[in-house]
Amino acid sequence: MAFDFHNNRDEYFRLQYNNTKKSIIPFIEQVKHLTPDLRVLEIGCRDGGVLQPFLEKGCHITGFDLEEQPILDAIQRYKQEIEDQKAEFFVMNVHDYIAQNKDNENAKFDLVLLKDVIEHIHEREKFFAELTYLLKPGGIVFFGFPPWMNPFGGHQQVLSNKILSKIPYIHLLPDFIYFTLLQWLQPSGLHFVKDIKATRITIEEFEDLTQRNGFKVEKRTLYLIAPMYEYKFGLKTRILVSPFQHIPWFRNFYSTVADYIISSK
Repeated sequence: MAFDFHNNRDEYFRLQYNNTKKSIIPFIEQVKHLTPDLRVLEIGCRDGGVLQPFLEKGCHITGFDLEEQPILDAIQRYKQEIEDQKAEFFVMNVHDYIAQNKDNENAKFDLVLLKDVIEHIHEREKFFAELTYLLKPGGIVFFGFPPWMNPFGGHQQVLSNKILSKIPYIHLLPDFIYFTLLQWLQPSGLHFVKDIKATRITIEEFEDLTQRNGFKVEKRTLYLIAPMYEYKFGLKTRILVSPFQHIPWFRNFYSTVADYIISSK
């Protein structure tokens, strides 16, 4: 892969941990103060780097992911906390989890996290319609995602081909041209980027889903340079300034990350 931290799980865990502690938690605490009695769920948690700072604040953490290996890694990392019943991790599809726990009070949370996940979820309308099943009264949801039209919205940076992984906006080419180019330069390992092209999301789609399903946007920040880029590339965080934040469609091209906190109306 073009960037070593995608292969080095310890390094990526550290990056996720630092970004959460410095950026995500302060963002959330502008809406909801984090106290030790809170229950926190992360959907698509990988090996749990985002959840560690919440655990340090005394919160009970739960995480699940579609892939088994990251969850096995998380179980190993959090072995003591799991034994102490402060943490739990398991393999699960989000739609299956909601279906199995609609009436389970122990499966409701004060805070639900989706960091770089909503752009991968299929059947998003169904997901948003059922999201309230996961929330306690007064619960909130944090979303952080790369709008589809941003320079690397196609996640091409994870490709092993050093040329493809560094070309911005290439994912916006028509499907036939884009996929032909991908297969020519990198014949294998393309499922991930093909899938993201099918599940892509824009700022406008996200806000429409939020409103249509009875949620209120409590806070939104669009970044020209995402906070995570400080750890990945040594770049200073920059918020996308007005009026660009408020120009529909156009802002998708320049927002590297959109962070939201939503609540049920």
